[in-house]
Amino acid sequence: MPQRILAIEIAGDRLRAATADRTWNSFQFIGVFEAHRAEGEENLAPALRRLTEKTGHPDVVISALPTDSVAKRLLELPFRDLRKLHQVVPFALEEHLPFPVDGAAVTFVRVGRSGDNSLVLAASARKQEMQNHLQLLASAGLDPKTVTITPFAVAALFARSKNGKQASAHLVIDAEQSSTSFVLLDQKGIPRAMRTIAAGLLTPQGAARSADEMAPIVNTLRQTILAHTGELDHADLVITGRGAMIPKLRGSLSDALALATQDFDCSALFEGAHPDMIRFVSPVAMLLGEMPNHPVELLNFRQGEFAFRGRTRGDLTPFYTTGILAAALAGFMLLRFVLGVYGKIHHLHLLDHEIAKMAAPVLGGDASSDPMGQLRSGISSMDKQLRLLGGNTSRNSALDTLMTVSQTLPPRIPAELEEFQVDPTGLRVTGLADSFGTVDQVKRALDQSGAFGSIEVTHANSSNEPNKVEFRLSADFRGAEGTP
Repeated sequence: MPQRILAIEIAGDRLRAATADRTWNSFQFIGVFEAHRAEGEENLAPALRRLTEKTGHPDVVISALPTDSVAKRLLELPFRDLRKLHQVVPFALEEHLPFPVDGAAVTFVRVGRSGDNSLVLAASARKQEMQNHLQLLASAGLDPKTVTITPFAVAALFARSKNGKQASAHLVIDAEQSSTSFVLLDQKGIPRAMRTIAAGLLTPQGAARSADEMAPIVNTLRQTILAHTGELDHADLVITGRGAMIPKLRGSLSDALALATQDFDCSALFEGAHPDMIRFVSPVAMLLGEMPNHPVELLNFRQGEFAFRGRTRGDLTPFYTTGILAAALAGFMLLRFVLGVYGKIHHLHLLDHEIAKMAAPVLGGDASSDPMGQLRSGISSMDKQLRLLGGNTSRNSALDTLMTVSQTLPPRIPAELEEFQVDPTGLRVTGLADSFGTVDQVKRALDQSGAFGSIEVTHANSSNEPNKVEFRLSADFRGAEGTP
């Protein structure tokens, strides 16, 4: 089941949001939404609840602090180790803050490297601002996993879009009615300057303001570009937000700043992208932090005492350590099993080799690949020969049986035993007698010996010789299988 991602930006009395559905390998853009604080409402909590009714309850929430309440600095520090950066950045930022660092929530993200130096974008906000922000979202049942600022998210979105692939610096302006945010990106997509001005380039009716009304904002933009002239050879202008759809505003800013304008295209980043995304570029940009593949590392104020401790549906992060340990244990058990099997096979191979060496003198030089089987076959054959010769300790050998028959039959009995066969189960005799009575006398004599169980004359008939009876007799040894 996909996870619903909700990104929310608070802009004055207005909420702008973007949603997307995420699976393990896809990111489907759903849409953009807007909600306003109604007359008589004390804060934006009711508007937040109305917004979540439109978007559906999210699994992951990303929100943004108002950028005018956040101090931002681009710092170059002589470290590359991330642990040292966590220790040093708050103190390096302190000289730029109008309040003590102990009362601030500080975060940073590394945006570049130069030799052993790290280029980091650091931001700080008062802890009270963070508490108020989290309480406002909690009143609508929302607990944001990430609290960021929109200019850096927009910079990341722009760097990954088609425009960001061009080897040129860009000034990205988010033009709204009550505020103007901008970020200056160098050729590598690193934000060199970002700021939010509490004045808009649009009238309440959504039209472009006059040149005189825009003059303070234009002057600020021009000064920012001049301050970074040594780092940037040329910059192109990109306008987002509501002002992106107003040709007059695009032309006025392009002429005033002497910059060529470019269209912003982020359709390649999301499935289901549509033109309204340009008006809601800030919340859309925040979605990049939750993409399944190569997510953007956003500035995140949920650090330290404000760390996110919630759970999100489908988030398996708490089970990563257990899963790694279980996989390691399974791998160890599998390795032990394989080594055990290999050891036994090797031991068996050594035994087979020794058996082959021992059997070679007996079997000769052309011993088979199965000396054990060949030895068993030879032993069985020799055992049969020994048994027939009476050379073993078993009962009913051929010699014992022959002696028993010769002692049992009366002397001078008119019968001749022509064929005498002995096997482990009994005696088989073929012979000639002078009459059927003599055949019966032979049967009774064998029966009286006590050595045989079942005795049967299987054939008795007149012979071709005159006055002779041909007979066959079968006698089973007493105690043999199948005899009483």
